[in-house]
Amino acid sequence: MNINFAFRGFEENSDGLKDYVTKKLAKIEKFVSANTVVEVVFQKDKNIKMTEIKLNNNGEEFLASDSDDKEFQTSIDLCIDKLVKQVAKSKDKKVDSRRS
Repeated sequence: MNINFAFRGFEENSDGLKDYVTKKLAKIEKFVSANTVVEVVFQKDKNIKMTEIKLNNNGEEFLASDSDDKEFQTSIDLCIDKLVKQVAKSKDKKVDSRRS
């Protein structure tokens, strides 16, 4: 998996956030191929911390975004959960269409 990070509203890149996202994306690795491209955008406004994760797997795009008042980790967890559901549902649809 190729992971690209973008930080908006930050003075410096955060290695802690990169490590956290990389660890959490391990949940999705079993559903996607090795040439999957993931784009992670962290945006920090006055009181809102927003995370957006876009996943491109073999031409299919999946998008999840969430925001939190206090910390990025909460919004990252919710985005990963949303992506896992989307990718698993897409994979199930492909398997079901092959069976019929």
